[in-house]
Amino acid sequence: MPRIPDIDSLVNGILLGDRTSLSQGITLIESTLESHLEASEQLLKALLPNTGNALRVAVTGAPGVGKSTFIEVLGTHLVDSGNRVAVLPIDPSSPQTGGSILGDKTRMQRLAKHPNAFIRPSPSGANAGGVTHTTRSVMQLCEAAGYNPILIETVGAGQGDYAVREITDLVLLLVLAHAGDELQGIKRGILETADLIAVTKADGEFKEKAFASAKVYRQALSLYSNRLGIAKVLISSAHSNKGIAETWEAIRELEGVARSNGHFERQRQEQIKSAVLETAKILLLTHFGQSVSVQDAVEKIQMQVMNGECTIDHAANQLLDVFRES
Repeated sequence: MPRIPDIDSLVNGILLGDRTSLSQGITLIESTLESHLEASEQLLKALLPNTGNALRVAVTGAPGVGKSTFIEVLGTHLVDSGNRVAVLPIDPSSPQTGGSILGDKTRMQRLAKHPNAFIRPSPSGANAGGVTHTTRSVMQLCEAAGYNPILIETVGAGQGDYAVREITDLVLLLVLAHAGDELQGIKRGILETADLIAVTKADGEFKEKAFASAKVYRQALSLYSNRLGIAKVLISSAHSNKGIAETWEAIRELEGVARSNGHFERQRQEQIKSAVLETAKILLLTHFGQSVSVQDAVEKIQMQVMNGECTIDHAANQLLDVFRES
């Protein structure tokens, strides 16, 4: 049986900002071993009073838009300004090992070496929505370790990336300056989710196209109201460090508006409500799948459907009855 780390030692180490303790805590949180579930719950419960104080920012965008490069330059700007920054990239998973394919830590080498930065890639696994089911808990551990802000890099923009809204305070959408039809492939859902849009790689021959792209996005945003009352589209280039500081200033401005009008706290409360319900669903599905009574009844009920004796809906209700009785 895998060794369960000493929880008191982990808690003390994390609260002191020890990176090794933080890494071990995250490994425990992400473990799928049943023997680790209780220990991870103890760890989170002990650290809970020291969480919730950091600004949580999601960075999303289509593959190739330069999310990792942008985050490294933004993160470097932040740590050079005295901040302690945690970056949590969500990478595509290997179908063979289940681990991260891209390994953002190796792509953010300069930021990874900084003592005030912590980078921890996580595989997306089978989870849709651009984040993993443990991302919220990992953020809380980073907050307890004194990191603020927390930057989440999603797998990529798409209809599934709405899930990142459920765990972050602000969503920054990166778009290319030279993608032809700027709105092609960008669904309305992700535009409604984004609080801020940054047109990236706006340098060299693409500089003028970046301004044209920004105009298109501003027009698109004007079609419906932004949740914070400020719809901003910025021009940026990680290569030439253009617009990075301005992007962070815009993020802080949005945060200030959200806090002053009460949106920030209301959103956090709604996120907690959603997290409780979602976790309850996961637990119910887990218990349902592990129920011996359900497993024993499946074959018989399945044969009833195959023999035309009942519908799939009726069969499913029979299984639910078996589960309730057990």
